[in-house]
Amino acid sequence: MKRLIFSIATASVCLFSYAQNDIDALRYSQSDIGSTARSMASGGAFGSLGADISSAGINPAGIALYRSNSFIMGLGMQNAKVTGDYLGNSIRDNEFNLNVPNLGFVINNKKYDGRKPATSGWLNTNFSMTMNRTANYHQIINYGGDNTESSMLDYFAQRADGLSVSELGASDEELNYGYYDLETMMWEAYLIDSVANRQYAAALNPLERNTSQRNVISSRGSKNEIGLTLASNYENKFYIGGGVQLTTVRYRETNRFTEIDNGLTLNNWTSWELQQHLTTTGVGVSGNLGIIVRPKSRIRLGAALKTPTIYSLNDEYYDELYTTYDDGGDLDLRSADGTYSYKVVSPLQTTLSASYLFGKKGFISADAEFVDYSSMRLRPVNGAFEVANDVIRSKYKDVVNLRVGGEFVHDMFRFRAGAAHYGSPLYTATSNNLQRLYLTGGIGIQEKDWSLDLALVQRREATIRQPYTVDGVGVDYAENKLVRNSMVLTLSTRF
Repeated sequence: MKRLIFSIATASVCLFSYAQNDIDALRYSQSDIGSTARSMASGGAFGSLGADISSAGINPAGIALYRSNSFIMGLGMQNAKVTGDYLGNSIRDNEFNLNVPNLGFVINNKKYDGRKPATSGWLNTNFSMTMNRTANYHQIINYGGDNTESSMLDYFAQRADGLSVSELGASDEELNYGYYDLETMMWEAYLIDSVANRQYAAALNPLERNTSQRNVISSRGSKNEIGLTLASNYENKFYIGGGVQLTTVRYRETNRFTEIDNGLTLNNWTSWELQQHLTTTGVGVSGNLGIIVRPKSRIRLGAALKTPTIYSLNDEYYDELYTTYDDGGDLDLRSADGTYSYKVVSPLQTTLSASYLFGKKGFISADAEFVDYSSMRLRPVNGAFEVANDVIRSKYKDVVNLRVGGEFVHDMFRFRAGAAHYGSPLYTATSNNLQRLYLTGGIGIQEKDWSLDLALVQRREATIRQPYTVDGVGVDYAENKLVRNSMVLTLSTRF
């Protein structure tokens, strides 16, 4: 459980934490828009439209609008570009990824009146099995600059304060099997010094502080929702559906922080680099229920509820410290491998939707999704998790996520556009921290037995990070601006 990660604190600050915390809960409680090219190109606003496998995760009643058996498969690619601004310096990095954003089938079971399809009562009951990618974690955050005011070693020195030299030093077990604490690794690498009884300081000349700092955070992985949905259609006026979802999680992060001593304090270190490695895997279980009504032939109204997802997760982690010295020597240290199992409970989600159909010429649609992020929880509750859960209650808030989109039909072609705005979950957010904006568009071709759809999606988001904190010293923030461009191609066949 003793791992060291960066977390976004209240007022958008990143701090070190010893254990699983609110950032883990937030990471697995948020999802992207849509999954199929058709839904993504329309801003993900498919809560009342249906006849798309993305409906299985938004409003399962939409599965009942399929009029035939269908098989759907998609291919996606994305490029995540992050620009990091820190200490007056700007660095840009990119991460490219190929993925399968959607896959599934729908079985249409029509009710017959003799040999003809029924025209009254329950007209059809549909079953679907779907896989929708709901989050993609591939990106690289990269920022750095020259710092004359503080060092991350100041943070570790303050963390070591209160310990005796013998308590701070490595035990025989740590020397043989790996270190338990980062402050011990810093001490053994001669990166922090004792300046008084149970007091420590960074091994830097206090009159000539000048370090080049660099933080590179590389993440990979995804969140995929596998759903089983059953939905029924009553006289083409009322649709109801429900489903269960199994969500798979795989997240891998390497957090690399480097400092170079530009002041060249004599008989000291030249550079050091801390690498922190984390791999999280697990599954979550949830359910949803939804209805769609057609008060008029061209109007559809929808309402859906999705239960909290209960994730069972396992973290595996270790840290590495690489140090070079002025005399040409070097030292490599590694922590003990750690593992910890825990649960995350995501918030309840409710969605209200409305759409208007222009006959066979297209539609406009809108969704409003309500999520209370202050209800996220880490389980089981113990002393450490209760503190984390108290942070969640005070730090996060409820938000309304808005999605709008439309489609214009011309012969066999479909032209689509949309947008979505996801509010910041932070109670006190600065500079739109963690607020997400999606701009979408696309085109489709529809024939009798198949359709092919293309979507282009741009996601914009800003995050504010503080690499460490030092009591009594102001540490600069890094502003990281994400622009993620995605392209999704979906093929649907009807049989």
